[in-house]
Amino acid sequence: MKITHIYHSGFAVELTHCILIFDWYKGVLPEFTKADTGREKTYFVFASHAHGDHFNPSIFKLMQPGRTVHYILSNDIHAKATDPAADICFVMPHKSYDIDGIHVETLFSTDLGVAFYIEAEGHTFYHAGDLNLWYWNGEPDQDNLWQIEHYHKEIDLLQGKKIEVAFLPLDSRLEEHGADGVLYFMEHVGAEYVFPMHYWDDLDGSRAYLSQAELRPYRDAFHFEDCFLIPDSVSKR
Repeated sequence: MKITHIYHSGFAVELTHCILIFDWYKGVLPEFTKADTGREKTYFVFASHAHGDHFNPSIFKLMQPGRTVHYILSNDIHAKATDPAADICFVMPHKSYDIDGIHVETLFSTDLGVAFYIEAEGHTFYHAGDLNLWYWNGEPDQDNLWQIEHYHKEIDLLQGKKIEVAFLPLDSRLEEHGADGVLYFMEHVGAEYVFPMHYWDDLDGSRAYLSQAELRPYRDAFHFEDCFLIPDSVSKR
């Protein structure tokens, strides 16, 4: 398994037979290998919601002759420009979908759209989109309490699932509350490999949260590499 951080919340995951692309709106995709058959791998392109830092209509340029591309898009994107020739599944929160050999479940986002839980080729993934505990200093207490309540409610729906790879917001703009969502996720769900995201260009600010005492037990699971390889013998153990 090869995981590439493209930019912001955008990631590409290359598996043996398919490629998963999440919230790619900017940056260059890596080169992908072909399947054992010599044919291109199947593309599954996810967009968690319509915000400009998560969805860009340029994703439809991935459609090429001889390539199979499935688009799994939050239904709030429906009103945006989409390609009528594309194979699109518009998804809603708290639903399950089976698409060409992969299984997808969705959560309600505390911002907009959905978060994704995915089973593909015997692996499990969670991409949060903008589902996070957005506790902003200076906002009304009732708004921040709403964030806490609804974030906890959604993450609790993942309890009992064994997640190998999780892509989680770790945004330094939230100041001392930036890691609240990540900490709750790790304490109540957990993942073998965690890739922080949504930190824009503040990589150092995102990394700094790992020095917090509460996150220290989980530090070895976190990865900020641009490209990371997980051997199948490790990821399927």
